[in-house]
Amino acid sequence: MTPHARETIGSAHHRPGWPGGYGDSSTLIRLLWCCWCGLVASITFKLEGLSSLQKALQVVDPANFAKWSAEGVRYASKSVPPTVAKGIAADYAIKSARIKQDIKPPRIASDGSSATIAFSRRPPTLMQFSPKPGKRGPQPGLGRGLGWGRAQPAGKPLTALVLRSAGRQPYRGAFVATTPSGNTIVAKRDGHGGIKAIYGPSIGSIFLGHSKISEQLQADVKARIQEQFITGFNRAMERSARGY
Repeated sequence: MTPHARETIGSAHHRPGWPGGYGDSSTLIRLLWCCWCGLVASITFKLEGLSSLQKALQVVDPANFAKWSAEGVRYASKSVPPTVAKGIAADYAIKSARIKQDIKPPRIASDGSSATIAFSRRPPTLMQFSPKPGKRGPQPGLGRGLGWGRAQPAGKPLTALVLRSAGRQPYRGAFVATTPSGNTIVAKRDGHGGIKAIYGPSIGSIFLGHSKISEQLQADVKARIQEQFITGFNRAMERSARGY
């Protein structure tokens, strides 16, 4: 997805015809792909069927309905990080715990009508994708390279497993290095005497970009959000019925 692009599922306006301002398009989960400070892309998931639910509960105090909806949003938003992590880890060789590090906790709007979740656009280094150091081939001894002596097998480059279906891929010229700060990275020489880290895809780009799994993963997350919103709404309604 190009910088500053936006994809919206449903609309994001309030429908004034219902008590408390709630309608099919007023309760949202917004997912942002950003660098914690600058927005790159976003996707908005609209919770469907809310106005139908409100019609069935017209005798309910609008304040209670708003309260239950807010609880549904909170409950649904909490399901996003583990759902995304599970989906990505199934296809990419990166641990779920590392994926969750690049997903901010949900930020709930003050009126409880929406939640915003940010994804980092900063990619993890290739160290997170199961790298295997390369092997240097045998070095020539006396006479080798001068036209006589037995030929030696070539060395093997470092490999890493990013997309599971693609298998291990070679990274020629790459090696494992330790930075001055003590971090271990996969790097290669930059041609100017220095080294530069090699990175895999960012969590934001896998989920909100145009990766092989982004479309299906977004559909899975949308379905999970809808399911968990209903669960959270019902729990809040049941607590009210019990008097707490």
